[in-house]
Amino acid sequence: MSVKSALWILVSILVLEVAAQDFDYYSETYDDQGPLNCSTTETIKGGSVTYSEGGMEGSVMTYHCDPGKFPHPVSDRICGADGEWSPMRLPSGRLVSRPTCKDMMCPGQLQLDNGDFWPRDQWFPVGMTQSFSCHSGFSLHGSEQRNCTLSGEWTGTTPICRNHVFAASECTDPGIPPGAKRSGDRFQIEDKVTYRCQAGMHLLGSAERVCLENEEWSGSSPRCQAPQTFDTPSSVAEAMAGSLAGVMDVLSPDSKKKNVSRTFGRSFLVGEVSRMNIYILLDTSGSIKKEKFELARNATIALIRKLDSYDVQLNFHVLSFASETKVIVSIHETDISGDSEEVIDLMTHFNYNSHGRKTGTNLYSALENVVNTISFLNENRNKNHFNETQNIIIIETDGYSNTGKKPEAALVRIRSLLGYSTTQHDQTHEKLLDVYVFGVGDQVNKDELNSLASKKSGERHFFVLKDFSLLGEVFNSIISDKSVTMCGIAQEDITENQMLDGLKAYTRPWHVIVSSNEWPPDKLHCTGSIVSQTWVLTAAHCFGKVSTSRVPSQLKIQYGGGEVDGIRVITHPEFNTLKLKGRNVSEFYDYDVALVETKQKIPLSWEARPICLPCTVAASRAMKKINSTCEQHREQLLSLTATPAFFIHKAKERKQTYIHLKNQRPSCVEKARLTLTQPTNVSLDEYVTENFLCSGGTERYQDGISCRGDSGGSLYLQKRKRFFQVGVLSWGTINVCEIPKVIPHSHHGFPVDTRAAGDKHLKRGTGDQSLLDAEGICDENLGPTCTGSCSVVKHTAEAGTIRPVNHKLY
Repeated sequence: MSVKSALWILVSILVLEVAAQDFDYYSETYDDQGPLNCSTTETIKGGSVTYSEGGMEGSVMTYHCDPGKFPHPVSDRICGADGEWSPMRLPSGRLVSRPTCKDMMCPGQLQLDNGDFWPRDQWFPVGMTQSFSCHSGFSLHGSEQRNCTLSGEWTGTTPICRNHVFAASECTDPGIPPGAKRSGDRFQIEDKVTYRCQAGMHLLGSAERVCLENEEWSGSSPRCQAPQTFDTPSSVAEAMAGSLAGVMDVLSPDSKKKNVSRTFGRSFLVGEVSRMNIYILLDTSGSIKKEKFELARNATIALIRKLDSYDVQLNFHVLSFASETKVIVSIHETDISGDSEEVIDLMTHFNYNSHGRKTGTNLYSALENVVNTISFLNENRNKNHFNETQNIIIIETDGYSNTGKKPEAALVRIRSLLGYSTTQHDQTHEKLLDVYVFGVGDQVNKDELNSLASKKSGERHFFVLKDFSLLGEVFNSIISDKSVTMCGIAQEDITENQMLDGLKAYTRPWHVIVSSNEWPPDKLHCTGSIVSQTWVLTAAHCFGKVSTSRVPSQLKIQYGGGEVDGIRVITHPEFNTLKLKGRNVSEFYDYDVALVETKQKIPLSWEARPICLPCTVAASRAMKKINSTCEQHREQLLSLTATPAFFIHKAKERKQTYIHLKNQRPSCVEKARLTLTQPTNVSLDEYVTENFLCSGGTERYQDGISCRGDSGGSLYLQKRKRFFQVGVLSWGTINVCEIPKVIPHSHHGFPVDTRAAGDKHLKRGTGDQSLLDAEGICDENLGPTCTGSCSVVKHTAEAGTIRPVNHKLY
């Protein structure tokens, strides 16, 4: 080594030592300095500022604006250890030096297929109105006018122009939300539509939807949300209450206490009692200050109390996550996790500071804990009733995941453990899994959180709230109605392994056969439907020609799993097939409906389960529309001019038909004139009253044939994978079953006539299916709280009759 090089090294070492000495001296001069405070003289143009703890480290500065305005680019900032407020950035990442109050705006309707809208613009100020109309041949569904509100949301509902002509094997137009464009205008089975939001907005819900075989769209309805807008507590509470009501299985309070064996549920629940595991993930990262955490904790406690009000066996698993995850309540400790008061006590005493300085946001860590927990339960699946337990994951967070792996990876593993595909467009089939995500504040990563939430048809699982105080308002607003027996559930499909194990699919568990050994040998049996454990709905003509006819003393009700005795028959008091005989009408089937009370309770299982009746609380829960009215039920079930429906043929076959409504009804009813074989002055309107639904084939579809022996069965349709009865098979115009080699009739053959179950007056007295009035909610047990007319044709104190549903084919 040369002398010159050696000198260079020596000089370098000396310089480093001097620098080190300088640094030590520099740091020592600040050892005794106190904490640095942030300025408390900040301002916002057009608004005001508040401070949670003055200018101390950790204090939160909040910007406030007048109604109709919002703080830009952030609503609050945190005081750092350096005495500086956290920086303000635009979505692009660019720094902003001064905040300002901006006008709230609503995104405009950008596209309306087969219609027009005015005015046209991308954004509208508060108070502006946008109007909508449809082209000839299309009718408007949704609001004709919408107003921009102070919250940046529109009044009313999304406008959709739907074709007057109904096509078989086609989904209805799914609509286009404000601020969005849609690609795809074909709605046949397997057709796709895709959505994108205008610049600066986030797409929440499903960006791509597929028309499924059941003629419903996959995934959840999309919506475009601007960074400055949030979901209102009332809309969140309504959406979540409806969704939770649909996933809550049913146990009576006595059964819950005594562990009485029950086998009915929303989905694949076949164990002794229905079970549900609730996983709650609380964000406790650095951006969540103590007061926010306490608000979130109190809100979650309120939610736990709400969930516990449902008659379901619940176990909770509560986690706090920051850079790492801490378990507040372990689901493995069943004595604690199954006791809501014990769970609440542990949450109340959880130390907010337990994460120390590890204050990142690692949502993956929390979900991985859920993965491990579900995996453990799966390993002991028989003991833990794994295939009978529904899993609800609730995530509460205020920001981005900034450490750990992508949280989506953990959800993939969870779905795999539960046997679900991760590639399907629709997650409605995930009966044992629901993922709800609550993003709080204006810094949430909406795209990331939206990808985590479940995408189920007709439901919302992702919500964005302005602050944590609103989270409590949401959870306290969730309706706590006592669950009723879940109706309209059928085992539509089973796996290959289940088939190999000898398991059968029970697709019509409500269907029963009504017979009597007192009936003559040439009289066929009737059919009916289970509407509660002690009541069966059927046709009145099964028991005679008038309501006062003698009823057999011995009746047998055969259901999927056995047989019970009938002890009482209640026919509608106005049922009288001879009413028009003096005017040359031999048979008149108005009010052709009856209730049969069973001596023994029908044990509910996959083989025997009630069907949903419109205008009942049970139906509202099944539709995920808590507090809905009879008219809303009718619109939900019978909105199309040709509504596809089904009936049971020969006690085992499901046959399809179409209910003809509105402008299609007259031509369908006209076929009934064929049965008026003698001269009469009875008009067709008198003969086929408004009490009837008229059904049969369409121009594009030949419907199934119903025969004698099918009388009293249900005319039903499917919504959201639940079945709703809208009619009782009563009568037809031609006995095609006794015509040899008959070709299946089309709409030119004969009408299949049924009576509307959701028309004006509905049934009360079938046990759990409480009445809804056409103008509001009506449950006779509620007395003065009934709204609307509550006009019910009562028959006894225990059971009533419904404004009948008639439908007889022979």
